[in-house]
Amino acid sequence: MKRETTERTNSFTEILKNLGKCILIGLMVYLLFGQLVLKSTKTIIAVPSDRDTIVTIKSYKHIVTNKGSICPILQGGLGNRLFQFSTAFAAAMSKDMDVLIPSNAQIRQVFEINVTFTNTSQFCKGLPKVLDKASPTYDSTLLEFSPSSNIQLGYGLQSWKYFYKYDKQLRKQLTFRKHIKNAAEQEINKILQKRNIKSRQNITLVGVHIRRGDKVGNHDGFNLATPEYLNRSVNYYFTKYEFVLFIVISDGMKWSKDNMPSHVPIEYLSLGKRELDMATVVACDHTIMTIGTFGWWIGYLTNGDVVYLKDAAKKGSRFERILNHKDHFYPHWIGR
Repeated sequence: MKRETTERTNSFTEILKNLGKCILIGLMVYLLFGQLVLKSTKTIIAVPSDRDTIVTIKSYKHIVTNKGSICPILQGGLGNRLFQFSTAFAAAMSKDMDVLIPSNAQIRQVFEINVTFTNTSQFCKGLPKVLDKASPTYDSTLLEFSPSSNIQLGYGLQSWKYFYKYDKQLRKQLTFRKHIKNAAEQEINKILQKRNIKSRQNITLVGVHIRRGDKVGNHDGFNLATPEYLNRSVNYYFTKYEFVLFIVISDGMKWSKDNMPSHVPIEYLSLGKRELDMATVVACDHTIMTIGTFGWWIGYLTNGDVVYLKDAAKKGSRFERILNHKDHFYPHWIGR
């Protein structure tokens, strides 16, 4: 009887040992699998950008959070997308929300934007939309959504009033990627060498963007820049600075060469990629813009004096009805 009890005790002890081994092996497998999962996912940075919060996940919808999120609807040209991103960025900052953009978004190829989530399309798709109806006019009620909501924010949003409170943070986001910035600086140096200008400090550079292209013969209410406007704008800088050089980019270069004033030094630039053209004139000191959001952002990013076409809208057009100059153009910019 004693021997039988001993055998049962040994058998029970053996079972406990085996069970312990199984638990240990299971724990090791669990930890190993967890590491593999972590290595297979992508690093995602959440907005607001004043927090260096890094979350490693496969999809934003798996995050357990009480914060809301904004998915900007990025569409149109580069200038349009910059308005859309900037408004979403500032709204997220003000409400302590997350802003979600695809990792392959066009603006991320141009700027050092560090606010991105991968695989967000399925999360953003189907969310309620908050849409701007009058692009070049500020709508004070547009952003009155709850900080805990998840929304898509879109259309024009073409007013500085949506994001001016977060200007410093936004400018940090909209820094050109290094290879683009380097290419722009090299182009500026070539121009200076060509004109035998020894030092960058000896010259005032003015970037000029002349929008033509699809706006020629347009029926959407835009007035194109005239030779008279270009003359007025050029003279503003020519009389203000002793040594000034104008660098022109345009999608209508022949017209620009034929109609830019002839009494000032001018360089015409076309590098084949709009982001390179943009970065080069942004590297100037001041700006002359005509019409369009691309030129607007050149003025903003250059951060010097900006001369703009004050009669950009045709009389009686829909564009004239929806354009609010005080909302669209900064008050310190100069209308000519």
